[in-house]
Amino acid sequence: MPPNLRLLLLEHPTRGLDVESAAWVWSRLLARRADGTAIMFISADLDEIVEYSDRILVFFAGRVTEITDPAATSVEALGYLIGGKEVAAQGAPHEGQAAG
Repeated sequence: MPPNLRLLLLEHPTRGLDVESAAWVWSRLLARRADGTAIMFISADLDEIVEYSDRILVFFAGRVTEITDPAATSVEALGYLIGGKEVAAQGAPHEGQAAG
């Protein structure tokens, strides 16, 4: 990769990789981020999204929900948002909404 990238756009950056290879890819990406490169990625791996994101945007039915503190978000809560459920602060569906 060129050394002076300002932005990397990635789609499923570790799909199909073994655990060790995925860790290596993320070590390289995190080093780039530390050097000032912005990284935007899409992933079906919700654990990966929660672990490596500074912010998360969820798009559903024309709405955008921003999660500004991924470290305080569970994979379960992220899954609810992806499925169109509103999530209470504790990471569970709001009262009166089905959990599935």
